[in-house]
Amino acid sequence: MFNKDDFRKIEKNKNHFLLFNITVILFVSGITFTAVIPNLKGFDLATSFVTLGFYILIGNIFVGIFKNNIGLVFIISLILSSLGMGWRLWLEWGEFSLIEHTNVVVIIGYPCILAFIITLIYSVSEKLKTKKIIIVNRD
Repeated sequence: MFNKDDFRKIEKNKNHFLLFNITVILFVSGITFTAVIPNLKGFDLATSFVTLGFYILIGNIFVGIFKNNIGLVFIISLILSSLGMGWRLWLEWGEFSLIEHTNVVVIIGYPCILAFIITLIYSVSEKLKTKKIIIVNRD
């Protein structure tokens, strides 16, 4: 999670960080959707953790951009992840390695789950942003 100075920088340059989030969601969802779905060909646990790190970053940046707007974060994440995944499928249409990934469950489920994860990270980070952490000295 970011500190208060980072959130101030994000709030000051909202358009730049929104463009960054749009780019990251489009490319990360397009590039990694074949490697983060368990039980399908190409699954890699290390890629899943790196992808989760990107989504934690995106969720925290959304906290600085949007205040108390959880629905907008969900819709933006859903649309952009769908576009990123569609972009990848369009570019590699006919590839034998994507046959497992073109079923209805993956095409509908992956963007929904991704948007839910980003929204969950956004809501948790937004709640933690407002709380103060007090360290007690027990001497």
